[in-house]
Amino acid sequence: MSSSLLCIASGGSLVDLDGTFFIQLGIFFVMFIFLYVALFKPVLRLIDARREATDGATEQANETREKAAKLANDVDAQLVDIRAVAAKERARLVDAARQKERELLASAMDAARTEMEKARAEMARSAETLRSQLHGDIGTLADAVASRMIDKAS
Repeated sequence: MSSSLLCIASGGSLVDLDGTFFIQLGIFFVMFIFLYVALFKPVLRLIDARREATDGATEQANETREKAAKLANDVDAQLVDIRAVAAKERARLVDAARQKERELLASAMDAARTEMEKARAEMARSAETLRSQLHGDIGTLADAVASRMIDKAS
């Protein structure tokens, strides 16, 4: 300790530049180059490879996300078109069903009218037949009623 104080006190430097400094500097550069080639360069390559893989995966994920969004938009557009076509077809089928309903109702009403007319004609004939029978039997019925009234009165 006292020798270092003497060096400082005497104005000398703590580090002497002699031949060993250049040997140590040479050893430092050799070790630096060795470590750069053996350790630093492979580690830096590994870091770069991971960064590229991560960037590539991120880019691929973004592309896939964009494709999925585009496909979803296409599907939505197709669904809108399909719903429009389905609505038109449904409206057409409803109109056709209503037309068929009108035709069936008209046919049923015509058939009912025909049957009603037949029934009325049959009733008119039956009424006319009964009238003609009653008309022919009026004298006989009148005699029978009169004779019963007479029998009850006596």
